[in-house]
Amino acid sequence: MDEGNGMYDSWSLANYGVDSHLIKNPVYLEGHVGQGQSVLYAYIAGLFMKIFGYKLFIFRLPLVLISIGTLLILIYVALHRGSARVAFWLALVVASSPYILDISRFGMDCNVAPFMVASGSALTYLGVTQKKRFVRIIQLIVGFLIIGLTAYSYNVGWMFLPIYLLNLAIFLLTTRKVKITDAILPVTLLIIEVIPIMIFAVRSNIPSLNRTVKILFWTSPELQVGRVGASFIDFKHNLVANMYHNLISGLMQFVNGTDGLSSNSVANFGPYYMFALPFFIWGLFILLKRRATVDYFVISSLVAMIPIMLVVTPNYNHWIFLHFSVLVVIGIGIIDLVNNYGKFKYALIATYVISMVIYTNQYFTLERYTGFDISALNKITSMNTHRYKKVYFASDSEFFMYALRVAAPVSPYEFQKTKDHPYSKVNLGMDTKYSNFERLSDDSNIVNNSLIILPKEKVSEYDSKLKGRNNIDTFIFDSAEYLIYR
Repeated sequence: MDEGNGMYDSWSLANYGVDSHLIKNPVYLEGHVGQGQSVLYAYIAGLFMKIFGYKLFIFRLPLVLISIGTLLILIYVALHRGSARVAFWLALVVASSPYILDISRFGMDCNVAPFMVASGSALTYLGVTQKKRFVRIIQLIVGFLIIGLTAYSYNVGWMFLPIYLLNLAIFLLTTRKVKITDAILPVTLLIIEVIPIMIFAVRSNIPSLNRTVKILFWTSPELQVGRVGASFIDFKHNLVANMYHNLISGLMQFVNGTDGLSSNSVANFGPYYMFALPFFIWGLFILLKRRATVDYFVISSLVAMIPIMLVVTPNYNHWIFLHFSVLVVIGIGIIDLVNNYGKFKYALIATYVISMVIYTNQYFTLERYTGFDISALNKITSMNTHRYKKVYFASDSEFFMYALRVAAPVSPYEFQKTKDHPYSKVNLGMDTKYSNFERLSDDSNIVNNSLIILPKEKVSEYDSKLKGRNNIDTFIFDSAEYLIYR
């Protein structure tokens, strides 16, 4: 659902300069019913769809490239500040991670967030350890700006970033790894970068200020529906107990190998392979003992996750900023083992390769719910619904109309003009109509040159509407078989 609506908003921004609600230069997307979605990935993917067209593959492609680019940055930094051995094991641990592989393959808005933190932090570390002052400042600027993009990629980042950057700044300045004069420009640019989303974050959480306003060249939208209730613990009753149970529940998701969302995980694999747990424990011990510069980046990230793990309800997405840090810690533990007991390296490589083969086999073969059925979307697209005066549909699925919009998009201007509540800033969704689509009812006057789409179990209910029509095709959507009549 979120991916589909993000795709439509991305296409709208790229081709019409406005999102689905006709908002220009939004710093945040209202979403399909005003619940909100982060905007960064929509802007990035929109450039690709502008060039290569409106295709699901094209919408997902930038995330694949970003994940690969992040891996290459990590390898580059490891080679230049570590060794080939460090680069190899870091690449193996990160690239084989089930969760990293999962989120690299579908265009959820939040999926781009950990890559911003990882690549930005790697470049910042490169700058911190750079001897040439001019190069150091450039690397710090680029690193900080990439990290800053995290604020536009996931709202949990609004909690994570301040704590992470404050911890990092305290260490870097107190240990004189970075001079204040070198940090002034990068920090200033970072603050300027995040001002729009900071304004939105404040306004959207204060009822009297939660209004759509244009500020300079960007727009801060009003959110109709908040996500606090679904994303945070209960703050009203026994707060300490609620935080404790939230933490334990989240940790158990990692131990059990799934967060219950099949789009995020393959059961029993978890975000990392279970055999890596001892390496994480050992790597954490090494981090806390040696306190190298790179270690403080990881420690700062883990510390920034503590309040999130206490108050944000757990799933692998909600705790998304944990994963790269854990993977790096695992890598540190493995590297130490290999350095001291080199004979284990081949067994470890074989274990990772075998685990990844088993995981990918299950990932691509097991039936699991991952959102809109792709074959259904392709079928709807192939019908060329714009050729018909009307397309009548009957469906009990709350997602069906949004699937229609994803498969057969119209301009956001036509969408707003023809939906249930045209141009409404309060009733944002759709239920019965938009463009040439209309919900079928007993009162529907079927016009010529039209299609009828309905679940198989409703055929008898609308038998009179189907007289003289032929069933031309079928598809499966949300576990129901749909028939197409012309």
